[in-house]
Amino acid sequence: MTTADQLLQVELPPRPAVLSALTEQMQSDEPDLHRVSELVSSDVGLAAAVIKMVNSPYFGLSRQVASVQQAVTFLGLAEVFGIVTGALLRRSFVSNDPLMEQLWDASAARGALMRRFAHELHVLAPDRAYTCGLFENAGMALLLVHAPGYAHTVVQAGDGIALMERERVRYGVDHAMLGQALMRTWGLPEELALAVRQHHGLLQLQGDEMPLLTRQLIALSTMANAALSGVQTQWEPVRGAVALVLEMPPQQLQQHFEGCRSHLNRA
Repeated sequence: MTTADQLLQVELPPRPAVLSALTEQMQSDEPDLHRVSELVSSDVGLAAAVIKMVNSPYFGLSRQVASVQQAVTFLGLAEVFGIVTGALLRRSFVSNDPLMEQLWDASAARGALMRRFAHELHVLAPDRAYTCGLFENAGMALLLVHAPGYAHTVVQAGDGIALMERERVRYGVDHAMLGQALMRTWGLPEELALAVRQHHGLLQLQGDEMPLLTRQLIALSTMANAALSGVQTQWEPVRGAVALVLEMPPQQLQQHFEGCRSHLNRA
């Protein structure tokens, strides 16, 4: 069996039971927030990870929280659902390779920036942007665990598009495909899964070929990744396309981008 065949037959991590229970509460007309807190708090490690993330600079709360109940109160159920999902995602892939920790740190930063941009620009629900940012490179985590020599493949690639090309040649599948498959397995919205699949394809989008939410998520991802790169030449070629998708004057968009860059430089 080839490496590609093995990867395509890899069993994706199943949807965690706590995520299914939280989804039921999310879909309820009257969510039981106390029950939500109990579900998360019953797993000490998960609760600690959630509280740590909520108290991080990424979320910028004016005061520290000491419990999951407080996190739900201050941020709301949708935001906490996204944070829990991210913590469970990180837990699902275990590797001693330093690249794994780098992947999750970058994912947390990207998700937080996409959340911030979604909030500031009023284009979509911040929790959806956050979740999409977390899953964007989840396929890379799966490849790092199951694909021989994957860390070396990452080092060789110059950018995300080149990396996916190398992945398809060497392993028969790319990280975006795997990320989409994982989101579907975990029962997350198809618009988000499609955005993960196409997160490097902003400049190839044509008209209304995708749902508006998907296009907006791809635009926010492009903007966040450019901000995190710290390379102005990565932002200039895509700024117009991002502004077009988000239906925002380029000058106004630039102000938000520069404000974000200033914040990152101070951090």
